Amino acid sequence: MKKLFILGCLLFLLPDSTFVFAQQALQQSTVKKEKRQQQKTEHTFDGASTKGKFVIQPALNFGHHLGLGNINYGSASYGSGLVPGVTLNLDYNVHHYVSIGVYYAAAFRNYKTADVFYLAHVFGARTAFHWWQLLDDKLDADLFSNKLDIDVHAHLGAYLLTLNDRAIAYKYKTNGFNAGGGIA
Repeated sequence: MKKLFILGCLLFLLPDSTFVFAQQALQQSTVKKEKRQQQKTEHTFDGASTKGKFVIQPALNFGHHLGLGNINYGSASYGSGLVPGVTLNLDYNVHHYVSIGVYYAAAFRNYKTADVFYLAHVFGARTAFHWWQLLDDKLDADLFSNKLDIDVHAHLGAYLLTLNDRAIAYKYKTNGFNAGGGIA
């Protein structure tokens, strides 16, 4: 009878203690989840590249969107293709490390020895991966990503090109497709 009483007590107390243990484990798990959620919301991306940020980025170029080759038309070649230009990028950050946007660039050069003026307009869509921001977030070092934004980008668009040879009063115009990328 004594054994039966002990067995009955065990059967009555065991499920109750298991329920209490499970309830405590569930509470601890909930507390851990809340702490993780709080840490996620406390971590702010305050770098130059932040999700939801709109960036207007003017830039000076040493080589423009049409490449760095020689400027040629007909049988004549006009110096190097190192044509200075200006670019305006309008980007929206869809992620902490990725942005999409549009660009417009203009490049010009006056070849005085040949009396040729070169002008190019380039425009289109672009996307950028802000790897410097990622590096700063993952390393335990201050890389000044709140002030410095180095990215790898790709662009796709069109160009309008004018070449004006004033020596022979000839004006050449063309347009086309443009694609490329770079590091900025």
